Amino acid sequence: MDIAYTDEQIAELISERKVLPDNWRSQLDKDNSLPIIGENGNRFRIITRLNKKYPSDFSVILGVINPKTGVLFRLRRYNSVAKRPHNNKIEKQKILGYHIHYATERYQRIGYDEDTFAEETDRYHDFEGALRCLIQDGNFELPPQLTLF
Repeated sequence: MDIAYTDEQIAELISERKVLPDNWRSQLDKDNSLPIIGENGNRFRIITRLNKKYPSDFSVILGVINPKTGVLFRLRRYNSVAKRPHNNKIEKQKILGYHIHYATERYQRIGYDEDTFAEETDRYHDFEGALRCLIQDGNFELPPQLTLF
């Protein structure tokens, strides 16, 4: 199977400095998607999904637009508690709680989605916490006059 990004390239994309615009939160709340250009010119996107009826059902995603294909490649995905267990197919591991999906070379290599691998986490317990983790983990910088939340 083709590899879109190696583990080393994924780590470089995650660590690339990304500055959030002044209106980042209102734009994200309005559109559920926020495009960001990283300091190396990569085109990133934060995507959110929050179930209005069941706010405990959410997903917060950091992706990069692959310049060769124009397709979004999911680098990280911060998910709520699953209705059914998430299965890490290679490790044969079930995850029931809040969990973070990570893009990996090994899952791409055998034909699975790039972010099939996940780890359970206690770093967040709601949508705002998941968004905060993505901002911190993705090497985002807030405009100087703003605080995270």
